[in-house]
Amino acid sequence: MARTAKKGKTKKVSSEVAAAIKSFKASEEVETFYSYIHENKLRAEASMLISTVLQTLKPAKRKRKTLQ
Repeated sequence: MARTAKKGKTKKVSSEVAAAIKSFKASEEVETFYSYIHENKLRAEASMLISTVLQTLKPAKRKRKTLQ
């Protein structure tokens, strides 16, 4: 039997995560970093850097086992 998440707890956690993300984006250090990238026209380089980091952090997909 599959487990189901409680709706109240899931909603509370997701709202906490959303609030954390918003506060991270609004932090002074991140805003300074964004302005630095914009002023020095480093958008392409920053995009490559972020995509490389995300690929590194992304969990590897599991291979499907074939039934014999």
